[in-house]
Amino acid sequence: MGQVQQQGSAILIDGGIAGQRLNLPLAIILTVSLVIAAIAPFDVGFVAVTFGSPVLRVMLMAALVMIGAWSASQVGLRLTASARSALIGAIGAILVAGYVVCIDCYLFRSVVPESYAQFFEQMPLGERFAYFMLRAFNENVIYRLFVFATALCLLSKLTRVGAREMAPIAILAVMVATQALNIGMNVTAFLPGPISPLVLTYEALRYVVPGVIWAWLFWRFGFLTAEIASVGCHLFLQPALGILL
Repeated sequence: MGQVQQQGSAILIDGGIAGQRLNLPLAIILTVSLVIAAIAPFDVGFVAVTFGSPVLRVMLMAALVMIGAWSASQVGLRLTASARSALIGAIGAILVAGYVVCIDCYLFRSVVPESYAQFFEQMPLGERFAYFMLRAFNENVIYRLFVFATALCLLSKLTRVGAREMAPIAILAVMVATQALNIGMNVTAFLPGPISPLVLTYEALRYVVPGVIWAWLFWRFGFLTAEIASVGCHLFLQPALGILL
């Protein structure tokens, strides 16, 4: 049995993954992600393992958050965001939104599925804000906090090399693999028609690159910074795509 200790405003429960400081950043992440999971699953893998049950979704999301937070603590990743890093996240949101607009509306417009373009024509902006921002928050929880942090933790323990001492190419490989897993299951698997090299290039630039940026922001500035960037990106991206796509 773990021991419960009071330390300031945080409660520390000693013992493994349960030994998490129940501080404000973790409480925010846990609460928001559980509410979103109760509303909708969004992720294909998440749907498959929870059988359409909101209760199972909430339970699984709670486990992913706690495991991810523990893994992050093992490799020196933090959940918090300072005022400076929050500003960096906001700037990242604007820059990535502009990048995606260039990809979708100009550089790769010819390979954008027509159903994708129609989605922006038919769904009102307010509904798109809700859909994409909620989805972005829990996508970060699943693929950055859980998958990315846990993969780094396992790699660190297997190689006996601290995560901060790993070669940058190894960290980048984990970032890319994490987002490729996400996009492979949730986007590429549902593409209409044949998957050509041009389409794969579009998928990589359109979806994998932003995910790597969110992971880097987590790595460098904290998880809430990545959430500010990923979720905030849609405040700029959704109106722009509705007009230009």
